[in-house]
Amino acid sequence: MLQIRVAELAALEQLEAVSKTEAFAAALGSSAMRPVKAAQQLITKPVHTAKGIPAGVERFFGRVKRGAENAWETATASDTPSADRAEEVARRVGGISVDALGYEQERRQLAKGLRVDPYTTNTVLAAKLDDIAWVTFAGRLGVNAVTAVLVPGSLAMSTTTFTTDLVWDTPTAELVRLNEQKLRDMGLADDVVRATMRNPWYTLSVLTAFVTGLEQLQGVTGRDEVAKLAASAASEDQARFLAEAMQMLGRHHTMVVPLSTLTARGTVTARTRGGAVVVPAPVDYVAWTQRGAEFARRPDLNDQQHSVWLTGKVSPCAQRELTALGWTVHEEVRKEKP
Repeated sequence: MLQIRVAELAALEQLEAVSKTEAFAAALGSSAMRPVKAAQQLITKPVHTAKGIPAGVERFFGRVKRGAENAWETATASDTPSADRAEEVARRVGGISVDALGYEQERRQLAKGLRVDPYTTNTVLAAKLDDIAWVTFAGRLGVNAVTAVLVPGSLAMSTTTFTTDLVWDTPTAELVRLNEQKLRDMGLADDVVRATMRNPWYTLSVLTAFVTGLEQLQGVTGRDEVAKLAASAASEDQARFLAEAMQMLGRHHTMVVPLSTLTARGTVTARTRGGAVVVPAPVDYVAWTQRGAEFARRPDLNDQQHSVWLTGKVSPCAQRELTALGWTVHEEVRKEKP
């Protein structure tokens, strides 16, 4: 998250520079002339963490349990009519509502030019994207005129987000529909799909990353268990953890060794077709703690071959202990590399 926020600071700086250009000033003067009922950012603050559920990702490496079933049941309970469901979902995962054709697209393209997430939870950046995109749209300046003044370095700013061309180029409502349809096409139960789609901790970008990662695991059993665990995420960190874990396993399945089964007991683990255990761990640093030791000694993971794949690193002590227990540790794994 720190890397993402630093990149977003650079984007804010560039947006500030854009707002001081002569072209923008001219567009600002004419933007008030364009008729529109309202332009409102509908990204809502996520609900408070459910009581009894730890907010950090360490929850996934604790006791073996199905976990957070109450939160999942709460997410599935809804009296909202089906006609209003798309609007509800869009509001909860982050979306734009404006009574003017093209504004939402303008905002997504502005975010693309900056290489930032259009559904960011950074409220300062979200508000700035709203303001600039509205002026370029209503003032008929065009987002290309704005992005043309962005420094070339902006193209390499954000490599740690889940944002892709699919997120930047797909209308919000269509992306919500596409994610829901993909989950249904996987054969997941309706209540699991609803719970996953309605969890407010997933921005639309993170939700898309989770769904596309799960989609890559075609033919792998246990995807329904993973979706149910995902629906229980009780913080943005947890949602991002699970989305990144799915991206890592999707890559492992297609580029390293094919997987056969997924298990969501506490956290997500997988087995290859040869029976080896694979644990994705999208974390920065792992120290050797009691919780980690209990996880490493879990009987259901104590097979002849078991490995953990981390985006970060482990401490020297954790490396020794894991190796002694027969774990193979892969550090600094990145989705972009084999």
